[in-house]
Amino acid sequence: METEDVKGKKITVQGGGVCIYCGWDGGEQGLHDEHTVPYSLGGNTELLGASCTDCEAITSYLDGYMANAIFSHLRVHIGVQSRSGHPSSLPATIELSEGQRAVDLATGDHPFFLNLPIWRPPGFMIGKQLSDGFGEPGRFTYWYVPPHFRDVIGLRDGDITRIIDTSRPHNFSTFARGLAKIAYCNAVMKYGLHGFRPLVTPDIIRGKYPNIAYFVGSDPRIPPPPYRRGIQHSVILGSITYSHTKFLTATIRLFADSGAGDKGMPFYTVIYGSEGSHRIVPKRRSIKLPRTILL
Repeated sequence: METEDVKGKKITVQGGGVCIYCGWDGGEQGLHDEHTVPYSLGGNTELLGASCTDCEAITSYLDGYMANAIFSHLRVHIGVQSRSGHPSSLPATIELSEGQRAVDLATGDHPFFLNLPIWRPPGFMIGKQLSDGFGEPGRFTYWYVPPHFRDVIGLRDGDITRIIDTSRPHNFSTFARGLAKIAYCNAVMKYGLHGFRPLVTPDIIRGKYPNIAYFVGSDPRIPPPPYRRGIQHSVILGSITYSHTKFLTATIRLFADSGAGDKGMPFYTVIYGSEGSHRIVPKRRSIKLPRTILL
């Protein structure tokens, strides 16, 4: 299989000129660039003139959720690019014999947890009925404790401590919509805006389609080892055939070269479209007139 290194490139959308999510021409504010993988996760490849102001606000929120609610501490520890910079210390909660206490620790001294949402494969692939639920979701938990951590918090021989995972519960819908955005942007980069039928993927991304888990899923099995160093993210576009129709898939592995021992990061699958051409008719929004109050 031939591959092209597109890392860090700025790419003009084939068949563009409108928002890739809603079809609007952008109006007076124009169209904005979109990262195929969130900038805050290390992505530097951009689709030029890809999203209107309204849709950019939505995708920025999805990117921010991944960066801040899922991968926040990992990003700091491995030095992923950040427009606002990274803090020099991070919070941790530890439990000692006298009770729990919160401490701020320098990044190099900080232990952390990484919890990644997992659920079933896309319902489409396993014969499930349309549903707005995620079945019985779970998570893979990774953790890191610096080898000198006992000295950092001043433990003596025989002292026992426990590091508390204070991660918040996952919003599976938001995370899955973020995955759909990554899959869709990579597909638009490869095939162009008219090179495939996107099914409901733009509506999933914009939060207008409830049955997300029918098209976005994960592999709940224990993940294989990490990829070699330097393959930060992996997005592989493929296809499956069902009832004589070729459906297009994206297999996503974020921070693919990271992991815990021989266990790497999980795989996610997005069914983002089907084979065929797709014609978008540019939409123009009417001007909103101010309300007139008759007295």
